[in-house]
Amino acid sequence: MTDQARPLPTLRQVLTRVHFRVTLFAVGIAGLTVLLTGFTTVGLYAKQNLKLIAQTASYSVAPAIIFDDADAARRSIAPLASTDGIAEITVSVNGGRILAQWKSPVRPAPWLSVNRIVEALYFTDPTIAPVVHEGVRIGEVRVRGRTGLISGYIQAGLLGTLACLIVTGIATFLLARHLQGEVIAPLRAIAAVAHAVRVDRAFDRRAPKATILEVDTLRDDFNALLAELEQWQHRLRYENETLSHRATHDALTGLPNRALFDQQLAAMLEQAIRDGTTFAVLYADGNGFKQVNDRFGHAAGDVVLAEIGVRLRAGLRAQDLAARLGGDEFGLLLAAPSDLAAVSRVREGIAAAMALPIDLPSGEQVSVSLSIGAAVYPRDGADVAALIHHADSEMFAAKRSTR
Repeated sequence: MTDQARPLPTLRQVLTRVHFRVTLFAVGIAGLTVLLTGFTTVGLYAKQNLKLIAQTASYSVAPAIIFDDADAARRSIAPLASTDGIAEITVSVNGGRILAQWKSPVRPAPWLSVNRIVEALYFTDPTIAPVVHEGVRIGEVRVRGRTGLISGYIQAGLLGTLACLIVTGIATFLLARHLQGEVIAPLRAIAAVAHAVRVDRAFDRRAPKATILEVDTLRDDFNALLAELEQWQHRLRYENETLSHRATHDALTGLPNRALFDQQLAAMLEQAIRDGTTFAVLYADGNGFKQVNDRFGHAAGDVVLAEIGVRLRAGLRAQDLAARLGGDEFGLLLAAPSDLAAVSRVREGIAAAMALPIDLPSGEQVSVSLSIGAAVYPRDGADVAALIHHADSEMFAAKRSTR
């Protein structure tokens, strides 16, 4: 057929075709932007979640690795293994020997599937956290993520996007004359929201209501997808904050653990050196705590430890720190300015607080005292190791004196 014989399209046909293509392109870009943004965000949060879980596990299994106790290692990783998105946790000692391992039962995925793609992008290599004891690496924890959560989000997003494209195509074909004023404007609003989500991470933004049912349905699906993504973000953020708190605090007493104590001690020393001020480090160890466990049981011992933590924290200022270092051993940091007089006041306050008996769940009462050693910077040491050694030595001297 020649050019003269071919009929020219009408203006309505041209506008319909152009509007149809533009609309599909705009919606496709908007949906793809949200999907890519959500996929990237969820993937990053999942990686951070694995990192926090690995760090928490490395702290929990340290005693088990020290004593080569496989059962204790398995018990330590059991609470973390129940976390969503975990496929495998492996605890190994130096030399590569596996001490404990947990694997989630999974079905083999097809060679070309969403799970395979997610695994290749985010979970190719395990997240590794070293297990360190007294500055020496004694093992490591390997955590592998599970692709189910992210894959589910991708599949739901793809289906939602496909549904949006189908609705948009039908609406564009039937309402071509109204595209300029009644369809293009809502789509531009959706694209603007998608841009804000991608650039500013504004997951709380929503597209405005449209005047056409099909476009408004697209808007509803688009906003529902944003709402789901926002919920994912809040949930992962909450889980990360919870895991971060668990990694730096003792579960029984709620006090900071040794890791946070060491971190704050190093920061306090750095500030004291910079400002030319003094601060104090105190080590406290329970006297007679083993007898409490032997006589009343470990549940009573836990009550005693928790009460010791409460009384230690109550005798300090807001800027001071009390931490549980392990067992019945506690550490205190007296912020600058703190000298020997401040140490004496704190010791007297702790002695007075511990003189009061502790009520046990059985209705009985026990009394537990603390042997305390202290070091004041720079009088008793110019670095962390010297301060800890001095406080530790004083504490053991006080304990020998008590015995």
